[in-house]
Amino acid sequence: MNLEDVKKFMKEVGWGALATSDASIVGVRPMSGWAWKDSQLWCATAESSDKVAQLRKVPYAEYCICNSQGKHVRIAGPCSISTDNDDKLWLYNAVPALKDYIPDPAAPEYVVIKMTPDNIRCAEATDLSYTQVKLK
Repeated sequence: MNLEDVKKFMKEVGWGALATSDASIVGVRPMSGWAWKDSQLWCATAESSDKVAQLRKVPYAEYCICNSQGKHVRIAGPCSISTDNDDKLWLYNAVPALKDYIPDPAAPEYVVIKMTPDNIRCAEATDLSYTQVKLK
């Protein structure tokens, strides 16, 4: 599996779970408002969310996508939080479903998590070992 295969798999599944930590408490939550921009995975969220608070303390996360057969991909890397309106508008336009949840892409409550993956692994349902995905 290469990065393009990962992107295709993510589109097929449609959602995953984002794990963050503040070095004390771990949080895992379903997420679907995401898109790839170049080699970064961008996710929409609320400024007031626990994940943003955790990422401000420990700017690293892992996103796991799994299909109904158990095949899954784990994408991990450093993250930043963007409040830039150009970034927010780009993601808002890239993910049409965001319009159902965010009435105004310039709203301060809407922010973008930008993950730069440094580790992507995949596993088939019957295989307990991971295959490393080359990032470039």
